[in-house]
Amino acid sequence: MGSFGAALGNALLPEVVLAALAVVCAVIRFVRPGERRDLYRWIAVLGLLGAVAACGFTLHAMRNNANGVAISVWNGGLVVDHFSLYVTVTACAFSLVTCLSSDTYLRRIGGRSAGFFAIVLLVTAGISALAAERDMVTFFVTLEVVIIGLAMLHALIKPDDLGAEAAWKYVVEGAVASAVVLYGLAILYGITGSTNLAAVGSAMHRAPATTMLGIVLVLAGLTFPLGVAPLRRWVSRAGETIPATVAGFAITMSITAGAVAWLRFGVSGLGIAVGPWTGLTAALAAVALVQAAVTALREQHTTRLVGALASAQAALLLLAVISFGPGAADTNAQGATAFLFSLSIFGTGLLATFTLLAILQAARLPDNVDDFRGLAHRSPRAALMLAVALAALIGAPPMGGFIARLFIFESALDAGAAWLAVLGVVASVLVAVPAIRLVAAMYAERGDERPFTMAASPMLTRIVAGACCVAAFLATVIAQPLLMLARGGAGPLP
Repeated sequence: MGSFGAALGNALLPEVVLAALAVVCAVIRFVRPGERRDLYRWIAVLGLLGAVAACGFTLHAMRNNANGVAISVWNGGLVVDHFSLYVTVTACAFSLVTCLSSDTYLRRIGGRSAGFFAIVLLVTAGISALAAERDMVTFFVTLEVVIIGLAMLHALIKPDDLGAEAAWKYVVEGAVASAVVLYGLAILYGITGSTNLAAVGSAMHRAPATTMLGIVLVLAGLTFPLGVAPLRRWVSRAGETIPATVAGFAITMSITAGAVAWLRFGVSGLGIAVGPWTGLTAALAAVALVQAAVTALREQHTTRLVGALASAQAALLLLAVISFGPGAADTNAQGATAFLFSLSIFGTGLLATFTLLAILQAARLPDNVDDFRGLAHRSPRAALMLAVALAALIGAPPMGGFIARLFIFESALDAGAAWLAVLGVVASVLVAVPAIRLVAAMYAERGDERPFTMAASPMLTRIVAGACCVAAFLATVIAQPLLMLARGGAGPLP
């Protein structure tokens, strides 16, 4: 029992570190309510760096394990492997960007800073645990940790009427999506008699129609955290009604959680039922791509436009998941590599864009696309950074997003989903049009001539924004090392 406890503690060390530091934030807030808000930020940063170090410790312990599994307990209900460790490090990196760029937001929430950073740590821990779950109960619980945590972020700042309505709609839609997922899992449990996701595939032989109903319900519910149709409206509302810093974190982490949950439920859970699951995924991906393109083309607000671009990226992640379908037995590792690489690249571009929008919000620049006309003449540096971030977001060559899209389309082609790859290319071109139009307006048109400065935002926020833009630009240079890390993270997906 002692050795089992030690092994389990080693495997779950990243989550333990994150949860422990979240508790520390809460305790300090209770004991010393007047403590300066910077303290909580650096506690969160320490927790995130500690979780990354814990991943390295776990990875070191796995060096002699040929199948890439650090620990498998509860009859395979929890499996910590290279994939889950890669997701953990990626989620910690996303959260680190948010912690370091949240100064303007912290001024608005005042004494609730401890709650903000505690939620950031718990959401990160939830995503980390979700990547390792194979049990229906813990799969659902960890997914709810993420959804509820992000819902709480909407309530930390006192909103206006529009923001209050958006927060309420998020809670209602999240509750409906969670209920749909839970009902689908309950159906699958009733058929299999087991909470292990790996048992779902065998149920197709006993009750194919009922099993398909359960699968459809689970996937339909997962479209909410993934931010794709039919439950994607919250993405646009979040970008418009809550501060850009929080919107960037909420959308990026939610898409990460939804994509990881989708992959784990399908690949690790369905097994021989992968054919119907892949068909459903392909259909939902096609609908999501079309809706994201149509939405982006008609948006007149920058934050809502970025939300549409985020939904398009989430739909592209489903294309990487398609490579686990029929006819792709030899390309599973390639699909997982494309998935992990794109997850990192897409998240970086999304956070870079929202961080720039947060700086522009602090300078009181209106959100309407027309108000960005002539921005390059008023603030060349702000315009350049935003142009780089948007280029990374739409996958313009030679940005890392372009390489990620090529890798995704190649994986989809190898999986026999050529029609979906073509649709992905067309949708990527269409969603890029309004972003290019925005950049052209910043440089080629004249607008408000009043001076504009980025100095309204703290220096640390500007440094983080610049670092994100540089990382997005240099992603092409570091693509090979990152691909090697993604291949290592792909490994076998038990």
